[in-house]
Amino acid sequence: MQPEFKTVPLFEGLTMTSAGTVIGAVDTKGFNFLAIDLVAGTGEAASTAVTTLRLAENDTVTAPSSITAYTTVGNTPITQFVGAAAVSTSAGFVLPALSSTVQNVFRFNVDLRGRKRFIALNFAPEKQTVGVSAHALLFKSNVDPAMETAATTVAGARLIVSG
Repeated sequence: MQPEFKTVPLFEGLTMTSAGTVIGAVDTKGFNFLAIDLVAGTGEAASTAVTTLRLAENDTVTAPSSITAYTTVGNTPITQFVGAAAVSTSAGFVLPALSSTVQNVFRFNVDLRGRKRFIALNFAPEKQTVGVSAHALLFKSNVDPAMETAATTVAGARLIVSG
């Protein structure tokens, strides 16, 4: 049996300027699993750092109207999906660097049971211009076991976190 799923663009084909940030949100009503793929171009060899990569949730706001609103309108960071320099009580994973030789694909697998209705992705590379896009895949079935344990591949696809 084929799983029922829906693809939702969060943002597509953007060229981010140096130290810019981007946010996209998805309404998860009626679904029990979410996979978000963030696709970023190659980083500049001198600066491949990512300063922000996180998910947040909210019950009433689909997408904040500004970057400031992202943290002030009730979006609650989902700790296990927040990147930082080190894992801590407020960060669930270490921020990955952008590859300077291959396209970057960062995947978040999210169990939506017990989550708020809207999930937002926030991404910012450090001091560089890079092309980015992101899309969400909403499922009414369980996660594919093959992707649940996927490591870095030659094409640059990496599973960031599942939970």
